[in-house]
Amino acid sequence: MDTKIQPVKLRRLSISSIVLGIVGGLFFWWVPFGMVVSMAGLTVGFVDWVSARRRSLDFRLSIAGMLISAATLALDIIIALNGWQLLTLRGPQ
Repeated sequence: MDTKIQPVKLRRLSISSIVLGIVGGLFFWWVPFGMVVSMAGLTVGFVDWVSARRRSLDFRLSIAGMLISAATLALDIIIALNGWQLLTLRGPQ
């Protein structure tokens, strides 16, 4: 049997990308935090995708993480542009 086993490190990056994308979506109401977390998920997913491609491993999970992070980043940007956020880091006005 010739089965490919992915290293734990790559799977951790993929799962981290998915989790960061979901957390970025959950914090859509807090504009800078949601955007930063979603961008971090997108970056981690991209790093994992590049690493998996270089090692000829399966990279579907990293693509899923990048898609989730990109979707939540788009949601965060739409909410920020329309002013629908509930909390910002601007301080008292």
